[in-house]
Amino acid sequence: MNKISGNKRIEASVSHLERLFNEYINECQFSMCLRSETIRGYKAVFSLFSKVMPEVSSTKELTSEMLNLFFKRIKTRQRIVGRNTLKTGVKSSTIKTQYSKLIVFFRWLCQKGYLQQNPLKNIKAPQVNYDDFRRLEDEEINKIYSAITRCSSNILLLRRDTVMVSILLFCGIRKGEFVSLQVKDVDIEKKEITIKGETSKSKRTRVLKIHPTLMLHLKDYLKERKNLKTECLIVSSRGDSGLTREGLKHWVQSIIAKSGVKFHLHEFRHTFACKLAESDVNIFKIQRMMGHQSISMTTKYARSLQTEAMEEDIGKISF
Repeated sequence: MNKISGNKRIEASVSHLERLFNEYINECQFSMCLRSETIRGYKAVFSLFSKVMPEVSSTKELTSEMLNLFFKRIKTRQRIVGRNTLKTGVKSSTIKTQYSKLIVFFRWLCQKGYLQQNPLKNIKAPQVNYDDFRRLEDEEINKIYSAITRCSSNILLLRRDTVMVSILLFCGIRKGEFVSLQVKDVDIEKKEITIKGETSKSKRTRVLKIHPTLMLHLKDYLKERKNLKTECLIVSSRGDSGLTREGLKHWVQSIIAKSGVKFHLHEFRHTFACKLAESDVNIFKIQRMMGHQSISMTTKYARSLQTEAMEEDIGKISF
């Protein structure tokens, strides 16, 4: 009896909206076969929504007024980030991300008959101008490499950290693709790295040629880790296992502290795209190497191009 009543209390603690969301996630995972990264994003936004809007527990409370209140709270709430730093609000790009993930769930609720009208139907997503500079300078890259050489505690970590930076720089792959790399994905003879479709946002497998600098670092690293049993290419510093997403997050924080260069992992991807564009590589080739489904996504990376790099192009104009 106690066990049954305990189960009922647990069920009662889960809101009607949360049960519907779990049903939606199951469909995303098993019927639509969406990427784990996509599903993780849906879960994160819904978790935030539930935290910020505890009064919304069923579809009855899902109204345009409530969604406007949610975005207002997000833009005005204060939170602690980093080392006890007080921050207020979020960027418009963050609001747009939350909007895009919630509206998909709400559309599903309408399709299933749980909701009569999408509460975001009459609310426009914020217009975002991506004009921020999101690439790494050559000087910053050199500082990162130097910090790794200077601060590594043993030869394995030295080789590992060096090859991590080189893969990110010379392949421009996404975080999920990076942590999912396995030793068998690297073909030294053919000078290729395979990014599997099941780990990619585009769901398409692509093969990238290995840059000569990356080849040197890969050979040194593979030689150093040859006695390890894990199939993961990038190993954890704590044992014979692959580096996790959380471990990668700590690695970034560690490199920032050692090098003094503040960066996000995705900036390596922007740097890769910009270096290709500045070398006059065809935009369609860049699209393929980046693994983008549309050329419009590739062009968004152009915001990180330096105007200094266009001086020679301007000089080509004649009348």
